Amino acid sequence: MIFSISNLRKKFTRRGVDFDAVLDADFFAWSGDFIVITGESGCGKSTLLSMLAGLARPSSGDVILDGEKFGDLSDEELSQIRNRRIGYVPQNALFFPQYTVLENVLFPKFLRDGKSVQQDVALKDLDSDLQTLLKDLGISDLLEEYPANLSGGELQKASIARALVNNPSILIADEPTSSLDEKNARLVLKLFSHLASTGTAIIMVTHDDMALKRADRSYIMQRGQLIPREVSDYGNL
Repeated sequence: MIFSISNLRKKFTRRGVDFDAVLDADFFAWSGDFIVITGESGCGKSTLLSMLAGLARPSSGDVILDGEKFGDLSDEELSQIRNRRIGYVPQNALFFPQYTVLENVLFPKFLRDGKSVQQDVALKDLDSDLQTLLKDLGISDLLEEYPANLSGGELQKASIARALVNNPSILIADEPTSSLDEKNARLVLKLFSHLASTGTAIIMVTHDDMALKRADRSYIMQRGQLIPREVSDYGNL
């Protein structure tokens, strides 16, 4: 698997003035890469991830997955790729309040398989791999709760489980440890490292120095530009 972007740009207009949230970004990821992106708030990191995940269209440039350009795909085709091959963890976990935690976690699988969301169906779809994942994340006892009853950290871990439920080849995560204490942050980073070792490409935006120490490659984003971090910089963390 090769995932890349070339000369990626995203323009916005604010108060009548155009500006580049992402400016001519180049980037690639192979299967099993663990890549970390850092940068100050407002520098374009989340905008970049939204384009990588196929949630936003770039103003120019290409997002390419195994030779297939996202710009050449219809919204429906892009949605199918996103659901089957890309797991996405947003900065702020979003859940359907009328569904249980398990139903929310399994929602991408229901969507993929064309099933309606039902608790009894959800329980039948709780395979051993998913049970292990939920246990590792420490939320296996919360599956029949509703999102309103969970803490921010618990919701964040449920969001990670949902992103992984279809066994994606790419996991894109926007500040996935921001709501977690150090113990749970280490747990999530250990999980990400394991996923990378089994072939999943991890692309993670974070302010967490622990993630940088686990990364194969790291980038700094400054004013919309994606700049490779030198290996020597890791020793200063």
